[in-house]
Amino acid sequence: MPMELLRELARTPLPCTLSEDADIDRLRVLRAAGYVAAMLPTPGSQSRLGRVLAITPQGRQALLRQASGSGDAGPIDPTSEPTASYQPTPAQSAGIPRQESPRVS
Repeated sequence: MPMELLRELARTPLPCTLSEDADIDRLRVLRAAGYVAAMLPTPGSQSRLGRVLAITPQGRQALLRQASGSGDAGPIDPTSEPTASYQPTPAQSAGIPRQESPRVS
């Protein structure tokens, strides 16, 4: 289930890379629900890797709801619009480390 993967990701140092097809499928659901910021292979591409960048605030809330005993983190609707505002820059998507700009006094 996608929530099991989300719990695993919460215990994993991020960013991380997933390579199993089943994990990629669950990651697609989590990203569509707005629970994670992730880069996924496009359909038909040679790549079989998914990169998890972060768990979004919405994803953290879902984990808290589940841990608080409500038992339900809420429905995951892959057709809904994500509420997270995180969007990686092209440099981040390419894996280029961010360089600080020099400060001007």
